[in-house]
This record gives sequence, C-alpha cells and structure tokens, in this order.
Amino acid sequence: MHILKHQPSVLISAGRLGRGGIQTHLSLLCKVLRQARADVFISATGSDWSRSEIAEIQDEGVKFLTPPNLLLNSRPVSIAHSLLTAPFHSKRRFTSLYCISTGRSHIYFRNLVSPETISIYHEIVSTPIMGSLGWRCAKSLDVVVANSEKVAQGMAELCLTKPIGIIPFLTSDKPMSSPLHRPAFGEKELRVVYLGRIVAHKRPDQLVKEWKNIAALKPLCPARLDVYGFDPGDSLLSELRQFVIDHHLSNQICLHGNYAVSQLPEILAQADIVVLPSLFEGLPLVLVEAMQRGVPIVATAAGGTKELGKDNPDVVITELEWGAFVTGLLAMSQKLRLGEINSVRLHQWTESRYGYTVVAAKWQDALLQPQEFFHKMY
Repeated sequence: MHILKHQPSVLISAGRLGRGGIQTHLSLLCKVLRQARADVFISATGSDWSRSEIAEIQDEGVKFLTPPNLLLNSRPVSIAHSLLTAPFHSKRRFTSLYCISTGRSHIYFRNLVSPETISIYHEIVSTPIMGSLGWRCAKSLDVVVANSEKVAQGMAELCLTKPIGIIPFLTSDKPMSSPLHRPAFGEKELRVVYLGRIVAHKRPDQLVKEWKNIAALKPLCPARLDVYGFDPGDSLLSELRQFVIDHHLSNQICLHGNYAVSQLPEILAQADIVVLPSLFEGLPLVLVEAMQRGVPIVATAAGGTKELGKDNPDVVITELEWGAFVTGLLAMSQKLRLGEINSVRLHQWTESRYGYTVVAAKWQDALLQPQEFFHKMY
C-alpha cells in the first residue's frame, strides 16, 4: 500500500459506534489510514464498544474528539457537545469528512469543515426513503458510497446528482491465506453457526424455535446449532436461552451471545455452515468473513446479500420465505456430505471481490485522494 507524500487527514463522523460489521470495518479502516500516515479523528454520539476496544483504536494513533468517558455512558452524547470542538473543526482543513450510516451530526460537520474538504456519506444498510434523515444526509454531502450494487442503484434512482461509488466493508488487515480443502462429511455431525445481532429481522428466534424440527431432516441430520451475536435489547437472547432450557435442547443448541472480533477466526474454524435468514440487510460482513475462510453460507437474498451468490457455486442464497431458507440449508448439507463444496474456490472468489488487497486500496483512495477517486465517477 503506497504512502502519500503530503499529510492527509480524515474526520470520521460515526453516529453511534455500533457492534458487528461497523466495528470491524471502522477498526480496520483506522489501521489502513494510519498505515498511510494520515491523521484520523473520530466523533460519535455514543458507543457499544468497550473501554479496551476504544483504547485499541487510540493505540493506533486515532484521536477521539468525543471524550471516550462520555461515549461509554449509557446516555447518548448530545450533538451540542460537538460545539465544544467547533474552533478546532473550523481551523482544520480535512482531506475528507467520512460519515458512516445516518446522523444529524453529519450535516452539522459538513457545514463546519473547510469548503475544500470532500464529504462522503456511506450508506451501509438500504436506500433511504425520500425525506428521511438518511436521504437528507446523502443529499447534503458531496459524494455517496454504498456497500452493495443494490443500494447504489437505489441511490441513483433518488436522482442524487453526485458520484455514487460501491465499496464494501473491510474484513481484514491483510490478505487471507487460502483454507484447506474440505473432504466429504459423510454422516458426521454438521456444525451450523448463526452470526449476527440478536434482533427480530434477522430471525435468530425462528431459527432456534424451529431447530429441533429442522435438524431432524435429512441430509442435515445430525447437526447442531451455535448462535453468536450481540443482543442490543438484552431481552431476546434471554428469552431464547429460557426456551432452550424449557425444551431440553441444550444438546442441540448453544446460545453463546456476544463475541469479540478477535474470537471470529476461532468461531469460523469450528463452523461447517454459516447461516443468516434475514428479512433485510445491507451487505452482511460476517458472511464475507466466513467465505474468506472457505466456510459455505446459506442466507436469504436480503439487500446486498444476493450479490454473494453471483457466479458462486459454493454458497446458497434463497428467497426470503422461511421454507425456501430451510430448503437451501438442506441443499447445502447435501453438498457438504458429498464433498461438493470447494473451500479454496470459495476463498478465491471472495478475496477477488471483497479481500483486503482490493477493498483497502479503494478506501485509501476514496478517503485520502477523494478529488481524484470520485472525479472518475462524474
């Protein structure tokens, strides 16, 4: 990765520092930018990160404009707090203002930084509704980045007369090594893993409550289910744990709850299939991370997820209907038992589209040389 001659600087307006894909992406993005010797600043209105996770970013040389002790409070930080740093912003000529997801603070910062600063709105979930906060953010900033082709097309249909680029989340800080080839599973127990926030639209509750019946079907049987993920409401995970106890399913289902980013390689090393039966998504980072390690996925075609099945014979992407997802899970089980999944091929497919070499270069160019990068899209 090339080092820029002049000292660039990036202001990241992050709204709330959420877990999952956002945390992984921002952590890696800060490393990419710092490796290019850029100054990096983060402003946020709240955080789900731990003190040690914030400290890890600071150790990279990233500066938090919002004091971490305020971010760690349960109550959101008022945008008014940003006024305390107004003199700093108004005197600083940032190379780019990078605004991830929605937030009123994005528009505020656009009006505060130097006119020479290129402001970038990153839509990570779905095309915003006209008149919504997301739409106003996209309309107010200079350029738009979408995680997926579907969202980029939707943004274009909103008649946004500005460049719209497609850059997925970062998944690693270096190219992934190729996994070992997976032999036929035969009659061995399959380890099915759900990775994602424990929220209703991703349907982990339906997966858990119907697992006993699903796992009895051939060729999936014998199989167990492991569920990993953060529960932002602190209630659904508890409900599911009680369900497992009440129905004596602890030998078939394990609800692990939240996991650290550093634990993901170990989790995926134990997985045979990663599943995500969501009703709506952006472009799920966990699915990309699984495929990079040669782990096949079964997921519904929510949002950008459909793109993961394009010319990719080692995954199964189904319609949103629950029955279609179950059918897809059975089809994948058959492929694994017969040895029809090529993990090396799956890894290569993913690295060529979502790997570090490709994606890190795009983010570095977009944020550190935005004039040149986005000029190509006019």
